Amino acid sequence: MIFTIEAQKRTNTKHSELTALREQGLIPAVIYGKALESTPIAVKRNEFLKCYKKSFQELSFYEIILDGQKYHTILKDKQIHPVSRDFLHLDFMLVEATAMMEFEIPLQFVGEPIGVKTGGFLETLQRTVKISCKAEDAPEEITIDISGMQIGDSLHIKDLPQGNWQYKDNPDTALLVVLAQRVEEAEAPKEAEEVSTEEKTE
Repeated sequence: MIFTIEAQKRTNTKHSELTALREQGLIPAVIYGKALESTPIAVKRNEFLKCYKKSFQELSFYEIILDGQKYHTILKDKQIHPVSRDFLHLDFMLVEATAMMEFEIPLQFVGEPIGVKTGGFLETLQRTVKISCKAEDAPEEITIDISGMQIGDSLHIKDLPQGNWQYKDNPDTALLVVLAQRVEEAEAPKEAEEVSTEEKTE
């Protein structure tokens, strides 16, 4: 998936200036790469958010248009306010078609496991995976059919399909597991009835 975003150069670097920029509906950012020195830019918040919300399902690239020139990039890093969750800063890195790069690829699990149909439940542990490859070889997503999984089965990095890329995570990292339903806790034993005793009289 490729998004196109207009950007403008910026010269402001002070905290107060960056705050004023955000109040204008812009997000401070930077674009950099081997063929481009780190360049401070700003993008429209609403325009970026529309793209960002669509980027979770597959690998996404951002075509940054700056001064009439188009730069093919990937969102490499982001800073988010811990309370408001607003974007404070974005890092866009140039993507070279022949260079080896790392990408975070969404995982798409299709099918309903047999174990779920027979009473179990599916626990998903990881929804993305990191790979290393050339940009032109990077898949938009990795799809796995999990319909044959039984209760107790688990899916690991080493079980994923192979391609023109290398997985960066540990091969034994679990992605999901089909578990049996939890057994209801046994009822607490009824409290023993108090036995009344007659007071002994001399």
